[in-house]
Amino acid sequence: MLKMIKAKLSSGMGKDVVWTFSLQITIMLCSFAITKLLASRLSIDDFGQYNVIKRSVQVLSFVMLAGVGIALPRYIPLYRNATPPRRIAPLLNASFIYIIGVSLVVFFGCMMFSTQMQDVIIGQSGNLSLLLIALAYAFTLAIAQYAYAYYRGIGNFKWYNGAQLAVQLAIVLPLVLLPILTVEGVFVSWLIITALLATWFLGRELWLFTKRGDSFMSDTPLKSHLNTIVKYSSGRLLADFFLFSLSAFPLIFISNVQGLESTAYYSVGITFVTMVTPVFSFMGIILLPFVSECIAKGEMQAANRFVNRLALLYVGASLLITLILYAFTSLLTCLLFTSSYVVTADLSRIMILAILPQAIYLLYRNPIDAVSVIPYNTIILGICLVVMIVSFSLSTTLAQFAWAYLAVSALQGLMSWLTWKLIRKK
Repeated sequence: MLKMIKAKLSSGMGKDVVWTFSLQITIMLCSFAITKLLASRLSIDDFGQYNVIKRSVQVLSFVMLAGVGIALPRYIPLYRNATPPRRIAPLLNASFIYIIGVSLVVFFGCMMFSTQMQDVIIGQSGNLSLLLIALAYAFTLAIAQYAYAYYRGIGNFKWYNGAQLAVQLAIVLPLVLLPILTVEGVFVSWLIITALLATWFLGRELWLFTKRGDSFMSDTPLKSHLNTIVKYSSGRLLADFFLFSLSAFPLIFISNVQGLESTAYYSVGITFVTMVTPVFSFMGIILLPFVSECIAKGEMQAANRFVNRLALLYVGASLLITLILYAFTSLLTCLLFTSSYVVTADLSRIMILAILPQAIYLLYRNPIDAVSVIPYNTIILGICLVVMIVSFSLSTTLAQFAWAYLAVSALQGLMSWLTWKLIRKK
């Protein structure tokens, strides 16, 4: 058994798994540190507004990314394993043009309805400068995600994870060094740091590309590659919007209905979930290009066996993490936030139960996207978002909001599992 495990870990994919898991854990620890620093240095109201903006920026950045974060890891392996192999440079150009186009539409749309969007994105009106900062930061995150998607597509998981870790470590610095911490100061510093690092990542790859003497020329017009990206990504664009809306909507809704203090308390439970779930998304990072390559090589049965084995691992790990967090909620709240947030322990325990169904969703969403051009994940997430909006509109207390969040997460996990069971047979 030990020899078999050692052989698996020594393989190319095994090394990718170990490297990805190690750095994703480190990124999660950075997220813990960021949350602790902000909760300690910001007032409860400012911490609530920070969480509203953070979730809103995540939604905006993935809308601006326009589904390219999923398209590149799928199509780069398909291009490279085609017979004969196809150049990926035109695909990258088409993807970048698509991101710019969608980002401009998002920016001008937000500017046309700036008054309303201030309430939605930053949790208050009369602060146009903070709205512009949020939009600019969302765009820089989209460009950074474009670079990550390229690393993931070519199978360079050291740079995929290393680039993310570099950004996470860098954005911790202003939280420690700035003498006075404000919500606006946090996002301005993060905007500058992320823009500089994203520019460096893309510049480095462009330099390496030209150094190798690779050509941007293609046997087919750029329009055909753009059609490929748009056809696949357009459905995933909505999926990304729905996915991050599921974490952003509760905070935006509560901030408008019950105020920023209630938002800060509610965000503790969501933060526990969102800080843990990256542990379960790490295999999805590898699964999408892996399953896409299996499809190109006609080895779907091997991919299916691998996914089934991972399902057992995910269920066991999520149950263990849930048990630990549930048992030590008060202690961890005090450690990761401040003692002022310990009163949210019972609320957080309800939301912590969402880790298991969300882990199941994170496992199956990438194989589903690899197998089918039809955006099944978009349908699943769209249904879940509608259910969340309805359930939140019928709720009046923070506890009811927490149970609604758990119910939607359970629906999300169940639907993704059933979808995979149905489409894998095709």
